[in-house]
Parts: sequence; C-alpha cells; structure tokens
Amino acid sequence: MKISEVMISKPCMLSPTTTITDTVKLFIQNRIDGAPVVHNKKLVGFVCKKQIYEVLVNQVNPDHTVDNVMITNVISCKPDDEIDTLWDKKVNCLPVVTDEGVVVGIVSKLDLVNYLCQENEDLKKYKIMKEEMDAVFEASFDYLFLTDAQGRVTKVNQAYYRITGIKPEEVIGKTMYELVAQGFYDRSCSVEVIETLKPVTFEQKVKTGRTVLVTGNPIFNEKGELIGVITNGRDITELNELRKRVEQVTSLSEHYQKELKSLRKAKNCVIASPVMGELMEQITRVAKFDSAILITGESGVGKEIVAEQIHLQSLRSDKPYIRINCASIPENLLESELFGYVEGAFTGAKKGGKMGIFELANGGTLLLDDIGELPLSMQAKLLRVIQENEVIRIGGTTTTKIDVRIIACTNRDLNEMVKKGEFRKDLYYRLNVIPIRIPPLRERREEIPVFIDYFLNQFIKRYMLIKQIDPSLIEELLIF
Repeated sequence: MKISEVMISKPCMLSPTTTITDTVKLFIQNRIDGAPVVHNKKLVGFVCKKQIYEVLVNQVNPDHTVDNVMITNVISCKPDDEIDTLWDKKVNCLPVVTDEGVVVGIVSKLDLVNYLCQENEDLKKYKIMKEEMDAVFEASFDYLFLTDAQGRVTKVNQAYYRITGIKPEEVIGKTMYELVAQGFYDRSCSVEVIETLKPVTFEQKVKTGRTVLVTGNPIFNEKGELIGVITNGRDITELNELRKRVEQVTSLSEHYQKELKSLRKAKNCVIASPVMGELMEQITRVAKFDSAILITGESGVGKEIVAEQIHLQSLRSDKPYIRINCASIPENLLESELFGYVEGAFTGAKKGGKMGIFELANGGTLLLDDIGELPLSMQAKLLRVIQENEVIRIGGTTTTKIDVRIIACTNRDLNEMVKKGEFRKDLYYRLNVIPIRIPPLRERREEIPVFIDYFLNQFIKRYMLIKQIDPSLIEELLIF
C-alpha cells in the first residue's frame, strides 16, 4: 500500500513569516499537532506542538515568526513510498513531498492506524459477503460458470459436474477457446458474450454427450469495461421431461373437456333385476384385475356405463379413463388418434407433435368402443401395441412404454366375424380374456317400471312439471 492512499491531501501549511500567535490559532482551529512550512510551494521546515510549547515556556515574543523556531532538517516521504517505511521513521508526523520538493500532503502514524482499523472492518464485511455469495453460488440448481474478460475459466459450482459430467479441474484455468478446440463443447457461450457484449442463450453439446441449455451474461465494472462472463446451464433432459408432462396434462385436459358430458357416474346405474345384480357382482370381481375385458350387447344396453363402472372399481380409478369410438373416426385419422404423431410427420401436423390415446391413458383404462368396426389394417397395429405394451408415434422412431388396461365394446358378433375373416383371430383372443354380456331390456322386463320412474323423476326435476304415467301404458310396455 502506498503513502498516497492514506495521506491527508491539501494539509494546513505555514509560511516562514507566519507568527507564533497565528500558528497557535491554526493548530487549535484545525485540531492538528503540526504543519509544514512552505516557501514558493516547496518544503523549508516543519513546526509541531513541541516547538510551540518551548517558545511559550521560554517566554519568547508570540509575534515572532515561525522561521525562528521551525525544524529545518525535516524528515519527509514521497507519495509512492510504501506505508511500511513510515514505521521506521522516528517522528509521528511527516510531510509528503514530490521529487521537486512540493508538499502534496501530510501523514501521521495515528492516521495510518485508523486507516488500517477501518480496512480491517471492511475486510471482515467483505469476508462475510464472500461467504454468503459462495453459499448462493454453490446452492444453485443450475450450474454456474465464471470466466474472465479473456475467456479463462476462473470458477464453477458443484452442479457443473452433475449436469455436464465434466470435472471442474478439467476446465478451470483454461480458456474457452482451448476447451472448444479440445472438444469439450461444440460452441462457447462465454466467447460469444465476449464478442458481442450481450447476453446469449443456446443449446450446448458437451463431450459427455449431454445437451445443456446455457445462458451467458456479461459482467461490467464501474467504468463499463468487461471484466468477465457468468454462464448458467440446465440439463435439457430435465426440461424435456417437464415439457412432456405439460404436454400430457394439456392433452388430457382437452380430451376430458370433450368427453366430460358423455361420462356417466355410478349414480346413473339402475339395477332392478337378478340378472343385472349378478352382472354388477361380476363387475366387482373382475375390476380389481388388469386383464382385458370384452363387453358385448345390443345397442343401448349400457356397455359404456358398465365399462366406466369397471374402471371406477379398479385399482386404476384415480388414473385416466379414456374412451374412443372406433366407428366415429375416419380410418385415415384413427391411427394418429390412437398412437399420436411427431412434429412434421405429415402435412398439417401440430407443432411439437401430439400424444395418442394410448399415451394419454397410460397408467389408467382405455375403452375401445365399437371395436368391431376397426379396419383390418388397424387391427394388426393394435395387436402389436397390446402384445408389446409400447407405442411408436407416426413419423417417430422411438418407442414409448405404456401400462393400459383395455376394455373393448361391440354390438357385433366378433366370433362370427373371425370365421368370415373380418376380424383377426389373435386380436379377438387378446381382447376376450374376460367376456361380459349385457342382456337387452326385453330379457329383463321387470326393470321397465323402474326405468320409467327414474326418467320421469329426472324430467320432473329438469322441467318443473308434475306428470304421471298411466299404469296401463306400463302394462303395454311389459308385454310389447
């Protein structure tokens, strides 16, 4: 540390013709113990309290000038001298002069002690701040990477190794130019920030094969000069996983909005015959297993309601329940609905691709309604998915594992279709693990009055009307 950093600039100064009386006043007013005597801006002497005391004791005339009492053999120092040289001086106060003898300041050992005490306090504060900043630096989930203005790596945090797989000692001390040349990275965020002096964000590939999303920001000093670059990076794999979850939630939300009105709850089940009571007992027994179920019955017997009851009573009741009608979707669209597609798979494909019904139902239950209307070409693809428990999106090359409980419904005789070659035999046996047949209403006529009463009450509540059904009409319906 230099004397110039601790000296008092523009000190009080005396001239050789200053009287002792004026000198005493100057000392008292400015609370100083001494002052240099200057003639033509150059040091010619020094007066301190000791000389003043001697004058007063010896009863010297106070109107005498200081050139009669000043010290002429003055010990001085220069602005560029180290402060350590001050301790070797045998005086407590020294004028600071240039090589030409011009006084530019004054320094005392007391000033130096006070300065060092303040420096010590500041160092303690800086140490605490550094410890706090280091803790924040290391606690970051993203990796943090510091380089100087020349692109030399100065510091990385613990997350760097976790995310990139590269040890810190492999990069610290090297420049980013060297690391890119050695294949550590395909491109450098720090280099681009140094060249543009602007924040930069892009995907970076590292030598371990990982892909990292990096953002570099320039660091400037008070003068606006670049002093370094800080880069943060996050494993793109984690971001892709989050993106996939968001995509799944969004797709499920859209699907549920379309299907919400068609879903029937348990309260809509009306059971009033022994045959339906046995059917509900069968549903309760088979619901707890994950085997495929084939529900058959004429149109309108409630196959969808039974399928939903199976899901609600299963161990998958808190997981997705997805329904798709194989007869209502054109053949050229059915494959994309079932299996999904990747971005760019075909003209008009949604950006980012789309999850198929199987992926949406992953972990839950998938109802394939009107399975008998499924084209033969799609039957083979459906069979592969059921056998392998995995799907490949249209236009994609990677497989996605799925865990889906299959329930199929139809009003057609699949066994007869198999004999005619209209339905694959192997797919039929895959679906018909647990067969459930729902009898038509004509085979359980005792439920007709119950249904009439149920729906009549629904209409009364909806339209606020008081209506009754003639008993003779019910009798006619029972024998129809």
